[in-house]
Amino acid sequence: MRKLIRLAALFLTTACLSAQQIPAGTLLPVMLDGKIESDSSKPGHEISAKLMQEVPLPDGGKIKRDSKVLGHVVAVSPASGGQGVSISVQFDKVEIGKQTVPVSVGLRALASMETVALAKEPINATSGSGTTSWDLNMRQIGGQIAFNGARIVKSQTGQVVGKVPQPGAVLGIPMANPARGCAGAESGTAEQAFWVFSTDACGAYGEKDMIIVSGIGGTTPGQIVLKAPKRFTVEGGSGWLLQVN
Repeated sequence: MRKLIRLAALFLTTACLSAQQIPAGTLLPVMLDGKIESDSSKPGHEISAKLMQEVPLPDGGKIKRDSKVLGHVVAVSPASGGQGVSISVQFDKVEIGKQTVPVSVGLRALASMETVALAKEPINATSGSGTTSWDLNMRQIGGQIAFNGARIVKSQTGQVVGKVPQPGAVLGIPMANPARGCAGAESGTAEQAFWVFSTDACGAYGEKDMIIVSGIGGTTPGQIVLKAPKRFTVEGGSGWLLQVN
């Protein structure tokens, strides 16, 4: 009987692990733990980031806030022939509870540490003993406004494009941003986690002269390529809006 119980427990554990896959299109808003430098980071250098908002999954499950997303530097290319400097990185694992789940992700948007800090500052700062985080309005990275008290997010044109389940968290459907090169969500896409990003956030914010050469899809899905005219550093504390391939 004990042997049967152990076998059943093993079966259930294996089944849960195999079922614990993160669907394509899921957004993972993370903060980078340590810096990545074009003049010192080497291929194989391990990198990590942590989820800054609970991520809902279509089956009703959730990935907890502060869960780790792990990866490594793939390649660093110095400036040559006027081509600038590039860093290729890959996030390929997510720690969900005591499990490590393989994942392939691209990058929808990236924001500097300073830009993330600014997005955490309210645009209607008030004083008084009765003020709470629910009284504050926040400008998301990309320009949308999160009205905590009303629990909604509005676009630059005043359209309601998301909701605020709690201060510092945003749920919404990814919007197209053709000017910056991002497509919108497919029909039937569930609400995604955006943290401090607008639902149409796309590309690099606050990182001077940096561009995202390869973010989502492309010839090397799962590899994120950042490029700049000269050496650069992506600081710990920067925000990354990852998207599962």
